[in-house]
Amino acid sequence: MRHSNHDDRGRRRLPTWAAGLLALILAACGSSTTGSAPPSVAATPVVTPDPHLTEPVAADDVYKAFGSGGVAITPINANLGQGDPNIVKQINANLGGWPLRITQYKSGAVMRRALDWTPGQAPGGDEAPFAFAGLNILVTFGPISARAPSPPDDSRRQAAASIVAILDPLLWPLAQRSVVAIPSRTPIPVATPVPTAKPTPTKAPSKAPSKAP
Repeated sequence: MRHSNHDDRGRRRLPTWAAGLLALILAACGSSTTGSAPPSVAATPVVTPDPHLTEPVAADDVYKAFGSGGVAITPINANLGQGDPNIVKQINANLGGWPLRITQYKSGAVMRRALDWTPGQAPGGDEAPFAFAGLNILVTFGPISARAPSPPDDSRRQAAASIVAILDPLLWPLAQRSVVAIPSRTPIPVATPVPTAKPTPTKAPSKAPSKAP
């Protein structure tokens, strides 16, 4: 059976350029219907909490900080100052075979008056090899004897450095009185000699002019 071509001949065909333009328009319309990617959202900055404590600091809080910081100390006993009115509490512990003491004073001002440290001066007799003070807390590390302590071996220095790593963020600014300086955020001040006043030279009294003729 032959199909009639009258229908095809009667229809109007679009020119080639018009057909191409229509295809572009349809393609553009189709692409506009697809959803665009949402804009990237900036990540919310993470706020790091400030670990610095405020005065007055409890000796128990410092003791707990050692455990949470990974420095294992063994508690021995505690007292209320043994009659010292400046002290609220003292915790005696052990770190690597050396005594460690955490002393809580009534206030930072009371502690500074009681210690009366000379900046940059090494510990003497009846003092521990390492002592660190901040806010109202004093932490000493090492044995105490009548003799001035000697520089310890590397293992003791590393233990002292681990103590500073725990205390420095909590009690900054951290003062120390140590046989070997342990790096911290607070540089150790250098002791400067006190200048002595020189005597002011006195002038000899001038003689009065003679009135003799």
